[in-house]
This record gives sequence, structure tokens and C-alpha cells, in this order.
Amino acid sequence: MDRQYIIEAVNLSKTFSVQGKSGGTETHVLQNINIGIRRGEIFGIIGKSGAGKSTLARCFNLLERPTSGEIYFDGRDITKLSGRDLYETRRHMGMIFQQFNLLMQRTALDNVCFPLEIAGVPKKEARKRAAELLDLVGLSDKAASYPA
Repeated sequence: MDRQYIIEAVNLSKTFSVQGKSGGTETHVLQNINIGIRRGEIFGIIGKSGAGKSTLARCFNLLERPTSGEIYFDGRDITKLSGRDLYETRRHMGMIFQQFNLLMQRTALDNVCFPLEIAGVPKKEARKRAAELLDLVGLSDKAASYPA
């Protein structure tokens, strides 16, 4: 574990077991992954279909439990958390998956505001932060646009 990273995977592995008519098979999706992301970095994970990109991302916030290894978030091993502690830790994480879902009845700005609203951020503050984020990714001109 290195304190310079906001999130770090150490010797992360994930194996899926599938039971079929002729017995069980194991698929090793992730094997001994070591990766660290520093605070403020924006990361993309690319690769072929089935390479384990989504599984890796889902392991970062424990939507998928790793078979072995540790995930550190802000210096804390979150693989040891459960219940309320895990929920509180996840509130400080943000991810965008390849299968994104936008709410069609909301503008781009409102879609970005949505998770902030759920987290209890006051509306004025959420809108200000959402506008900053749209600007950061070069989409401020689309703030009033709908996904369609």
C-alpha cells in the first residue's frame, strides 16, 4: 500500500466459477493486478471485450468481491469493510462504466447533478459542481441538452 494513491489494487485476482452439466469450470478474469491511481488523476481502462475491464472497475468499489488481494481507498483496505462502513466509503467514489445510463428526461447538467442530489449535496452547490465537471470534460455547451 502506497499513501500516494487514492485507490490501489494489490495482488488483485478474481475467479468466476461456473457449474455446468459436466462439472464446474473456473475462469481467471484478473490475476495478480497491481495498480495505483493518484488523487486527481482521470483513468480509463481499455481492452478487448471480455478482458476484465468492468470486473476490475467493479472490484475497485467492491460491487464485485475479489477472490484474493486488497483494494485500498485513501489508505484503508476496503476489502475488510462491510455494511455501513462500505456504504460510506463508496459515497466518496465515482466511476463511469461503458454501459452508461442517462435519464432521458433530464438535461446533461441534471444528469451530472443526480448522484450529488442522492448524496445530499444542496441543489445550488450540486449545480455549481456539475457545471464545473461538464466544463472539465469539454461539455459545458451541452449543459441544457437532453441525452436524445
